[in-house]
Formats: sequence, structure tokens, C-alpha cells
Amino acid sequence: MRRLPGAALAAFFLAATAAQAGTAPVLALPSANHSPSAAAAPTGPDLLFEQGEFEQARIGYEAVPKSSPKYEDALRQLGAIALAQNHLGEAENLLTGAHARNPADLHCVGLLAETLNREGRFADMAQLLKQLGRPERAAEFALFGKSVPYRVVGKPGAVTIEFQWTAPLPVVRAKVNGVEGLFLIDTGAPEIILDPDFARDAHVQATAAAAAGSRGAAPSFGRVGQFVLPGLETDDVPALLLTTRGLSSVARNKRIAGVIGTEFLSHFRPTLDYVHDRMILEPLDTPSKGAGAIAEIPFWFVGDHFLLARGRLDQGPKQLFLVDTGMAHTAFTAPDSTLRDAGVPVPAPQGPARSAIGQPPSAPFPIASLSLGSLTEKNITGAYGPFPLGLENGLGVHIGGIVSHGFFEPYAVTFDFVRMTIAIRK
Repeated sequence: MRRLPGAALAAFFLAATAAQAGTAPVLALPSANHSPSAAAAPTGPDLLFEQGEFEQARIGYEAVPKSSPKYEDALRQLGAIALAQNHLGEAENLLTGAHARNPADLHCVGLLAETLNREGRFADMAQLLKQLGRPERAAEFALFGKSVPYRVVGKPGAVTIEFQWTAPLPVVRAKVNGVEGLFLIDTGAPEIILDPDFARDAHVQATAAAAAGSRGAAPSFGRVGQFVLPGLETDDVPALLLTTRGLSSVARNKRIAGVIGTEFLSHFRPTLDYVHDRMILEPLDTPSKGAGAIAEIPFWFVGDHFLLARGRLDQGPKQLFLVDTGMAHTAFTAPDSTLRDAGVPVPAPQGPARSAIGQPPSAPFPIASLSLGSLTEKNITGAYGPFPLGLENGLGVHIGGIVSHGFFEPYAVTFDFVRMTIAIRK
């Protein structure tokens, strides 16, 4: 399996890994070889799954009898739906059953590995990663032994972390093993990302490739002993080591030590409060605060960090959009198919082949109406060009666009990984 870069910093990741394109793996990313629709165009519940109609797909998969040769596929897909809903116990039961019926189904193995990842069962997951032929990824989690990852030190409670600045992207201060640096916040990034030089200065325990200073094909990972945000210490945190030099152009020309991505944020109930220039991290079991929200948007958690919600561009069809807060100066980007379906003329991108962070040429296009769930913004501007190749159909579901920073910045945005809703407040 090859990793699709998180679209929030997709151009940056693509540029930074030009010599090793896509090597850091998405644990549960289906490939064409493993997709149930690989041999033919999807039909029935497979088509509904691809379109993001997960509840309707569930009904179809549940109707497959145990005597059917498609039962294992159906069981696996039911597990994939439960995983997308972040129902980890249900996902593990379904995927374990599917795996027992067909141990050679690597798509199922990947989904089960991702389930164990979210449950913090790194030692068990490492064994599955070896079966997937991902020894470099298994080596990362072997660093943790049997320790419990993402351990919050002290009494859990809500903490408020001030942004150093909010535009073009929000940045906070954090310490890694006592060494302080600036970190971007990005729901389109995977785990904590650390610049290798910063990781070395912070004495981060790393896999062999990182320890050897490898810049080659093998990705590098690390184990952060202590990750401290103001008011919050989290111990034993996984990290991906990737140069962040190109990010200074979206960080007021400051040195960026790393990026805080979805895998870390998903262990809390995070609020990105763009209005008051702050991030609030609450324990997952904090009682819901639905009052005052102008919209509550259902979302799904696919792969290791992709947050998907249904949306609509102008009068085009409703479809899945990637919720990705890390694209600076951008409210929305999409492939040409989405623009055409919405009746929007596809503009011709202009500019250099690649910007300083690998951003491809782009062109603005007018948006009369952009909806994400029940939240609608009117008369805004989109960008055609930055949508990463391979993202549209690379996750086993169709993704019609990316909703990003410019769409969310008038609001406080709360991601509830228990109720699986995005609450929007003014």
C-alpha cells in the first residue's frame, strides 16, 4: 500500500517526499488491487459505499447470507463502515471475523491494523503490518513495546492553547522532550510530524532509517517520549519524521518544528476557534455541548486521518468532501469532475510548475454556494489545481473536493470523535 499525502499539506508532502513519493503508509488505505470493485464497476452496496452512502450500504451488506461467496467481503465492508464511524469494538469484531474466513485478504488486514492503531494496541498492530509487507511501519510501533501510547499525564481536563497566529494557518507552541518549537495545526495531516533536525535536537527515539539519517526510500518514524502543549502533557506519541523547511512560507517565514495532525487530535475533542485565536482540547468523554451550534455535521473517519463529510458545490450532486483545515488561503478545491458536475467552467491554472512548497499551478473560480452538511457559505472563491492526484478515488470512496481553512475561519469548529459530528459555532 502507498500512502496518499494528507491534502491539507498535500503539496508540501509531495514536494518533501519527491524522492520517496508516498512512502509513509496509510494503514488502511484500499488499493485498486484490494477493492471489492477492482474487477468491475461497483454495483449494489459496493456502489453505495463508494458514494459515501454508508448506512444504505450497511443494509445491503447485512443482507448477504453466510452461505454466499461474497459473505467475507460483506463482513469486511461492514467492518470498514464501523471503522469510518469510529465504532472500534464493532469494527474489530467484524474485521476479525472476516480475517478468520480469509486471512489472505490484505484489505481486511489493513483495516484491522488501523482499528488496532486507534485502540492503541501497537504491538498487535505491528504483527499485522509485517503481514502487509510494511516492516518500516512495523518498526515504528515496535519502538513502543507494550507501553500505552498517548498517555495524558495528570488529571484530564479541558485546556485552552492560544494560537501564536491564526492566518495563514494556525500555529501553537509545543515542547518535544523539553525542546520548544512552533507547530502547525492541520486535520489533513496524519500523526505528529517532526522535522528530522528538530527531532534529533529533541533526542527523539527513531527507527533505523531515521537514526542513520536516511533521506532515501524508507520513511522514518519516531517515538516522542513527552509532547507538551500549554497545560497538557501527552507521553509516548508516534511521529513521522519529514522535513518541514518548505513550510516557512505558510508560517510567516518562521521555522516550523512540526505539524499536529488528526491522529493526535482524535484522542481529544478538539475545537479550532478561529474567532478567538485558540485551540481547546477536551477529554473524549466530556459531556456534549450541542447548545449554541449553528450546524452539526456528521463526519466519517477513513484510513488513518481522513475526515469526510457530505457537501455540495453550487447545484452539483451531494458527495463526500475531505475536511482539511490546513490549506492556507483556500476555502475549497476540487477535481475537474466536481466542477463540471456543478456547471462551473474549469479554469486554466497559471503560474510556475511548482511553488516553494511544491504547490502546483492553480486558478481561482467563483462559488455561488458551498455546503458542508447544513452549513452553507455563499459567494466565495475556490482554487482549481491543488487537489492531489489520486485522492478522488484512492480511498475506496469517491471524494469530490476539499473544504479547508478559508471556509472554517469565521467559526469555532469542534470535532467530536465520539458522536462523530463537527459542531460549528460563531
